[in-house]
Amino acid sequence: MLCAGRDGSKVTINGALPLPEGSTAVLDRNYRDIFAGLFLILAGTGAALYALSHYALGTVSRMGPGMMPVSLGVILAAFGLAIALPAWGQRGEAANLRLRPMVFLSAAVLAFALMIEPFGLVPAVMVTTVIATLAEVKLSASRALLLGAAMAALTWGVFIAGLRLSMPAFDWPF
Repeated sequence: MLCAGRDGSKVTINGALPLPEGSTAVLDRNYRDIFAGLFLILAGTGAALYALSHYALGTVSRMGPGMMPVSLGVILAAFGLAIALPAWGQRGEAANLRLRPMVFLSAAVLAFALMIEPFGLVPAVMVTTVIATLAEVKLSASRALLLGAAMAALTWGVFIAGLRLSMPAFDWPF
């Protein structure tokens, strides 16, 4: 493991040689895929168990309300297993954890949850898209606004006009 010493020099903890500048460490396992697979296994198993304990499963010919969530949970867990098992025998690079995308994408989801009821679907999608575009530095403000307007229009077209969902497109709390 490579760490910085008190004077800024590169120091290793486990006796390995320091890496050349600009290179990444190669790990003995692909931990990124292992942890991603384990997350999918846990999420799928949790969803399947929750649905199994709260909804009737039914039969294949007469499906109950729990059949689809249980099936999707099992499929998600199977995908997690398909990702994690091969990664156990593969070498992988150290994960590059970027904080900016995690912060802005979490803020976008939170903004949507807080805006959908008081403001309606179109403003919530617009603001959510603009906040989510802040996760990437390369997108200009005008393009972010244009993308937000396009996503809001598409969302309105699909859910309000197309599917005729009974949710307000605009609902100003003022």
